[in-house]
Amino acid sequence: MTIPPPPSEPPTVGMPTPGPVAGEWWRKDGPRIPAPASGGPGAAVYTPVPIGTGAGTAVEAPGVAAAAEAFWAPLGRILSEQATTIASQVGDQIGQLLTETEAQRTARQQVEYEEMLAGQRARMDAALGKVGESAQERSARHRVEDILTPAQPSHRDDLVGLVDLLADRISETPEDRAARKAAEHELEKQRARAEEDRALAAAGETPAQRDLRHRRQRLADQREAKLRARRQHRKAARAKAGSSDRARRVRRWCVLTAISAIGGYSTGLIQVITPGGPYVGLLLAAGGWVLDLHLRDRGRLRVSEVRRPVPLLILIVSRVPVAAGLAVATGLGPLVAALPLF
Repeated sequence: MTIPPPPSEPPTVGMPTPGPVAGEWWRKDGPRIPAPASGGPGAAVYTPVPIGTGAGTAVEAPGVAAAAEAFWAPLGRILSEQATTIASQVGDQIGQLLTETEAQRTARQQVEYEEMLAGQRARMDAALGKVGESAQERSARHRVEDILTPAQPSHRDDLVGLVDLLADRISETPEDRAARKAAEHELEKQRARAEEDRALAAAGETPAQRDLRHRRQRLADQREAKLRARRQHRKAARAKAGSSDRARRVRRWCVLTAISAIGGYSTGLIQVITPGGPYVGLLLAAGGWVLDLHLRDRGRLRVSEVRRPVPLLILIVSRVPVAAGLAVATGLGPLVAALPLF
C-alpha cells in the first residue's frame, strides 16, 4: 500500500476570513463609561457607599457591651432617682412592724380610713347639694353608701398588709374562719341587695313595691337561718357521737330500708319490675335515691337521724322505690316474698 504525498496547500484555502473576536469587557476591564463633556451635568460619577461611613471608610458596628450600656442607662438613672424614696418607704414599714402592736396598727388604720371616708362624703354632699339634692335623698344615699362601703379597711397592699394577713391566717381557728366566712357572705348579700335597690329605683320601682320585696327577703333570710341552725345542731350531735353509733346507724338504715322494701312488695312494685332484671332495678333505685336526697336536705340529714313518727312515715314511703329497686337488683325479691307477712 502506497501513502499519498501531503497536500501542497492547507484545506482552509478559499474559506471566508472570520471577523474580529469580541472582547470580554465584563470580565476583564469592566464597562467603559464615556466621560461627559467637562462642566456639563454628570461630570462626576457617583459611587454609592454604606450608610454611616465617611469618605469611603466604613465605621465598625457598636459592640455588645456598648449596646447593653445604652439599654440599661435609663433604668439605672430611674433607680438612682427612686432609690431614696423606696428605701424610706421600706424603712417606714419595717419600723411599723417593729414598733407598733397589731392592735395599735389596726386602730390607726381604722382612724385614717374613717377620716378618708368622712372627707369623701363631705365633698360628695357639697357637690350634690349645689345641684339641688334634698335632705331625704341625702339620707337615702348615705344608707346605701354605708352598706356598700365596708366598715373596716381592707388589708393594705404593702409589706405590712401582707404580714398582717399571713398572721391572721396562721392564728385563725376553725370557729374564727367560719365566722369570717359568714360575715363576708352577709356583707356580699347586703351589697348585692343595695345594688338591686339602686337599679330597681332607677327602673321606676315604688316604695310600696320595695317594702314588699324587702319583706319577702326577710322571710327568706329567716328560713335560711333556721335551716342553718338545724344543720349546725345535727353537726354538733354527730361530733359528740361515739364509735358505737356507726353500727347502730347501719342497723337502723337496714331496718328502715327493709320496711320500705316490704311496702314495695305490698304495693306490687317489686313484682312489676322483677321481669326487667337487675338493670331496671338499679335504674328505679337511682331515681328514687334522687328524690330521697332532695327530701333529706340533699343528703345532709341521714336516714338514721329521722326520729319523730310523721317524718319516719314520710321517709319510709319516699324510700319505697329505692328499696324495691335494690331488692330487684340484688335478687332479694323472692326473699321478701318468703316472709311470713305475706
